[in-house]
Amino acid sequence: MSRRWRIILIGIAAFTLLVGGCAVTYHVKNSNIVKKATPIGVEYFKKVYDVTVEFTDSQVMGEYVRPDVVLYGYVNNDVNERISIAINYNTYEVQYVGGPEWLLEKGEKILLRNTNYKINSEVRLCFVRGILL
Repeated sequence: MSRRWRIILIGIAAFTLLVGGCAVTYHVKNSNIVKKATPIGVEYFKKVYDVTVEFTDSQVMGEYVRPDVVLYGYVNNDVNERISIAINYNTYEVQYVGGPEWLLEKGEKILLRNTNYKINSEVRLCFVRGILL
């Protein structure tokens, strides 16, 4: 094998290892974000909506888009009652929630009774209107 081909192969191998290493680091970072956000989401649904939820999927947004992790799941072992919650992964505050209308209305009633619970206005607007952003 000529010297030129060896240099090309070494360059390709180095590039592959570099890209693969970055992908592993990215996956580990996202996994840690999801692990930290999941109990926050479970507690939020329990406290605000008085339901148990299970998260089955997640999506970590790029910081250049919006620093949110969106968790997807369902309510009370009913896979047809889909819910989602977005949590800012810099502050770990809930940004918005989505789900069936009955759940969002229930959460609004519970929130009105519980004045000690702090919530940002964006979250409140979202489930007053009953929309999923």
